Amino acid sequence: MRIKVLLLILILVAPGCLSSKELVEYNGRDLDGSPVLMFTLEESNGEIWNLTDQIGNTVVLSFMFTRCDTTCPVTSENIKWVKNQLTSEELAVISFVSVTVDWKYDTAEKLQNWTEERGYDWPHLTGSESALEEVHYAYGVAPMEVEDDSNDEYDVVHTTPTYIIDKDSNGRVVWSDFDFPVDLFLEDLRKVIEKCPTDC
Repeated sequence: MRIKVLLLILILVAPGCLSSKELVEYNGRDLDGSPVLMFTLEESNGEIWNLTDQIGNTVVLSFMFTRCDTTCPVTSENIKWVKNQLTSEELAVISFVSVTVDWKYDTAEKLQNWTEERGYDWPHLTGSESALEEVHYAYGVAPMEVEDDSNDEYDVVHTTPTYIIDKDSNGRVVWSDFDFPVDLFLEDLRKVIEKCPTDC
């Protein structure tokens, strides 16, 4: 009798849990829960930021550099808009972070000034060339220096992925366009934080 009751419970509970997993369709590219690189870099305030410390929170990860005047400001403003739409309950379980693609120029001090000027209140990270290269490679970012006529004598061109990483540090969604549709991105973000909380 007890076995029959257990089977009945499994039949009633499992479909709902499984269907919630199967019915999650993202607007961005589905990463199917692939593990991501756990990395450690330096915040603009000089503190150390570690992705491992974010386990339990959903993470929005983007890439930028402070001298960028084309794509990066658009992505950053999109993220700011998304962040401003979230409730306090949602913000409590989401971490936002941006990583520079310009290790030569973007010191912690430069990042601090840049974020304060623009009113961005999430961590912007920098680090050594080797530390940043590992992160860029793992997340499909391909920064390349090109000569230009500026005082810095070079510009940086790069891909612009923005990731949504779940609370278990698995990749769920990536948007590749720098000017992603903010409403659809927000929808994806909420799907990730509201999905079935068990390993079903």
